[in-house]
Amino acid sequence: MKNSISQSTPETLDQPSPAVLLGAVLVDELIRNGVREAVVCPGSRSAPLALAFAEASRAGRLRLHVRTDERSAAFLALGLAKYSDTPVPVVMTSGTAVANCLPAMVEATATNVPLLILSANRPWSMVGTGANQTIQQREIFGAHAVATLELDAAIDAVTASAAAPSASANTAAGADEAGPAAALDTTNPLVRRVRVKVDELVRAATHPTRGGGAHLDIPLREPLVPESSTQLTLLARQLAEGPARATAAEQPTAPARNYVLPKQAARLPYGEATVDASKRTLVIAGSVSDRAWAREQLEELGDLPVLAEPASPAPDFPVHPAAAAMFTTGLVSHGEYSAATRPEQVIVLGRPTLHRPVTQLLASEDISITVLTEVEQPTDVALTADQIASTVRVTGESPQSWLQVCRGVSELGAEAVRDGIAQATEDGAFTGLHVAAVLADSLRDGDALFVGASSPIRDIARAGLPFDGVHTVANRGAAGIDGLVSTAVGTALAHASADPTAIRAPRTFALLGDLSFLHDVNGLHFGPDEPSPENLVIVVANDDGGAIFETLEPGGDSLRSFDDGTPAFERVFGTGTGAKLAGLCESAGVDWVGVHSPAELAEVLDALEHGDLDGEAGEKLGLVPGRRGGGVLVVEAFVDRGARVALEKSIRGKVTPGE
Repeated sequence: MKNSISQSTPETLDQPSPAVLLGAVLVDELIRNGVREAVVCPGSRSAPLALAFAEASRAGRLRLHVRTDERSAAFLALGLAKYSDTPVPVVMTSGTAVANCLPAMVEATATNVPLLILSANRPWSMVGTGANQTIQQREIFGAHAVATLELDAAIDAVTASAAAPSASANTAAGADEAGPAAALDTTNPLVRRVRVKVDELVRAATHPTRGGGAHLDIPLREPLVPESSTQLTLLARQLAEGPARATAAEQPTAPARNYVLPKQAARLPYGEATVDASKRTLVIAGSVSDRAWAREQLEELGDLPVLAEPASPAPDFPVHPAAAAMFTTGLVSHGEYSAATRPEQVIVLGRPTLHRPVTQLLASEDISITVLTEVEQPTDVALTADQIASTVRVTGESPQSWLQVCRGVSELGAEAVRDGIAQATEDGAFTGLHVAAVLADSLRDGDALFVGASSPIRDIARAGLPFDGVHTVANRGAAGIDGLVSTAVGTALAHASADPTAIRAPRTFALLGDLSFLHDVNGLHFGPDEPSPENLVIVVANDDGGAIFETLEPGGDSLRSFDDGTPAFERVFGTGTGAKLAGLCESAGVDWVGVHSPAELAEVLDALEHGDLDGEAGEKLGLVPGRRGGGVLVVEAFVDRGARVALEKSIRGKVTPGE
């Protein structure tokens, strides 16, 4: 039989196997639920699912991404889903392939991101028998899945009816015309079961207040592949053109998250809080899953001072985080001038995780604390919240004296960072904070920024983010350094697809440390025919190790080595690798350029903005083109850990009360 629809008709094709039918129905129902991106990892047991997604991609019903590493694949899907706020499935075979998705599931559920894990499985009767590639993968994600669903052993009871033409179809059309269409009868138990399970999976993952990663485990029996690609195409076409369910009442719900604003307060997990702005009030804004909700709350909070983390929407009255410690003291004096800098009340918006002085404030029992949350799990680490709410109403007027204090504190923090960077630059230093500052200066309206954990997210905060017009994304749910390259790639792909009519893909930047980059360098390895970012710049602050530990307790002088001179800090915290990122980029086929100073980094970013990096400017700057021909550029900034310690001490000395 030729592999051409024009040479075949549904009547001449054999019935699809239950596994093939299941895969086709599952993909069709996901598309009906709004899925437009999918990630597939190769595997034998998952073949029915992989082929069904490939057919959907061929037909233009969704965009398919193929990855060979399940951990990278799951984080790619996380980036796609986090930026677009729509469900993205990942398909893999049985065994450890499923286990590799755990880190991404942890992050997805912690940040309310609709990540769907579709794991193929051997029939469950084979688990525990010594059968190849079988593990106990049901419930493998435990508390890190908002839903764990199964197309369970009942499938075995319905496969016979799924594989054979229904009596009604044979009677109505004649046995010789039943064909695969009979298997698509909406009364078919397998078809109905798959559609119901998919709808349930998507509803759980996209729930506005308790959504997150959801897992569907799918045991499949041979035969796992269709008799031909033509059979698969015809099957998918009939499903796409047919009804979704037997009854209209069972139609799937819309998948895209319906943003819950204050006027829809009944759908939020908590009620409304009233705060009196006449008290000294400070707002702490952390990462949020629902940016529209956060903007509504910030609008209501009006002119109150806000110490915002980079993944929060930009406030009207930002307070620089470098001076956060000033709010932990009762009174600040300078000559004859003194002012109360400790707030009487703090309003927490979302989930702050970055700054130690903020943690101190939120643990204070003498401060009234109101937590605003759009999800069912509020942020109240020290259990000091006086009220937990989902919306806020502000009464009273902020004292001008307090607003002036907050402006002064903010300027003190910004000045400490500016002066510290300037002095370090004059001394010939180049640190991760320099990198963040130069990158922040280059950002423009319409850019997207993905920021890695550890030092980069804190550096970009001190560089002034969040900015209006720049969509900042960060994996702050579990704050891990794994999967960051893949998440950045997913963010860039989703950012570009938001406006497919644009003449040039919008810019996406990523700021990572060298260890984070090395941890997920596999995220840059994918086939030449796979969708690839067209305008992604990954800036890597390479200080050859874990710079953040230099500024924490393990970096103290007394812990640098043991009494006999054996290194302590460098071996278990510094962990330098000496890796050559240029070679890694060459193997992945992406462009690379190295910079050794703030001026060189600024020159590279300026050339990028003006489209000059591909020509003489790129050659002058030492650009090493990759075989992919552009689209992804890694800018490696060679920075100094030792200089960072001195810079941190300089800044801290200017913004810490009593120092």
